[in-house]
Amino acid sequence: MEDSAVHDTPPPPWSVLEFTFSDRNTDSDLMIMCNKKCFVMHSTAANFSDSPQLKEKYLFFLEVARNFELDGYTVEDFYDWAVEPLLPMFRNLPSIEEGHSLLDEYLFPETLVYALRADSRELIATPLESSLRRETRSRFGVVLPDETCTAWPCFHPFEVRICPQCPPTIGLPLSQTPNKVSLRDGTVAFVKLIRRGDKNNLIRELDSYTKIKAALLDDALPISRLKGLVRDESGSVYGLLLTYIDCRRVTLACAAPKPDTPTCQREKWAVQIQDTVYQLHSAGIVWGDAKPDNVLIDRNQDAWVVDFGGGYTDGWVPKELTGTVEGDLVALKKMVAFIGVRRSLEGTSR
Repeated sequence: MEDSAVHDTPPPPWSVLEFTFSDRNTDSDLMIMCNKKCFVMHSTAANFSDSPQLKEKYLFFLEVARNFELDGYTVEDFYDWAVEPLLPMFRNLPSIEEGHSLLDEYLFPETLVYALRADSRELIATPLESSLRRETRSRFGVVLPDETCTAWPCFHPFEVRICPQCPPTIGLPLSQTPNKVSLRDGTVAFVKLIRRGDKNNLIRELDSYTKIKAALLDDALPISRLKGLVRDESGSVYGLLLTYIDCRRVTLACAAPKPDTPTCQREKWAVQIQDTVYQLHSAGIVWGDAKPDNVLIDRNQDAWVVDFGGGYTDGWVPKELTGTVEGDLVALKKMVAFIGVRRSLEGTSR
C-alpha cells in the first residue's frame, strides 16, 4: 500500500539539458536535471539484448530523433520513456531550499551516471559510477580576453543567485534551466547562458549591446539591455545578464494568434515593434533574428524586442539579408501581417 502511494506521487520537475546521439552507431547520451542534480544516461542497442521489444523501441526512437518526428512521435516521447526508471530516484531527492540555489551549482552540478538497459522485459537504469561527482567542466562558457569584457560588470557564478520560479497553472512544467536571477546588489536579471563553441555569436551579441549602450536611445524603449557578464577567474563567460522582462514566457508568437485578442491590442504591439525597430536602425543597430519568438509580451501587454545575437530564421528574414536593415524590414512587414493588423501603420514612429 505504501509502495503504491509512493509510486503514485508525482516526481519533482525535471528537464532534459542535452541529448546527443551518433550517426555511426547506436550510442546516445541523455542529460537530465532534477532538483540541482544532473543524471547522465548512456544507451546503446547492445544494452537491450535481453529484450528484442525494448531494443526495437530504442532503435525506433533514435530514428525519431534523426527525423525530428516519425509516425506521430517526437524526441520528447523518447525522453519520457528513458527517464521512467529514474523517477523513483527523483522522488527521493531532497527538496530545493528556496533562495539558496546559486548559478555555480547549475553550471557545475553534482552528477550521477547510469546505463539505460533491459533486464528481461523491464527497462532499468544501472549505475555506472558508485557516487555523486561534481562536474569540473561546464557545458557552458567561452573564454574571452579581459579587454573584451572590461566595459561590463562581471559576476562570478557563485555571486549569482537563481530566483525560485512559480509553477505554471497551465502549460508545460517548469524548466530546470535558470532564467531569472538576482545579483549581489539585489538587481534582478535574465541570464542567457552561453554554450561552449558559441564564441562568434557571443562576440557579435556583445558588439550589439555595446552599440545599444553607446546610442542615445530612450531609456523607456522596450528592448533588452546588457547589465553584466557571468565570468570567472579563468576568463570564461558563462552567460549574459540582461533586462528581466516579466512576461511569464509569453511571446508574440503565442499571443498574436489568439482569436480573442482585441484589435486595439494588436495595433499597440505593431506600433511598438515598428517604432522600436526604427529607433534601433536610426542608431545604426540591426535587430538580426527578427521574428515573433523574439518579441516578449509583458504583464502590461507591452511588446519588447529581444535577442541581438544575429542569425536568421527561415520564413522571417531571408538568408541573403541576414544581419542587415533590409532583413529587419522584411521581417517587420511579415510580423505586422502576423499580428493581424490590416490598416497601414506608416508614420507611427516617433
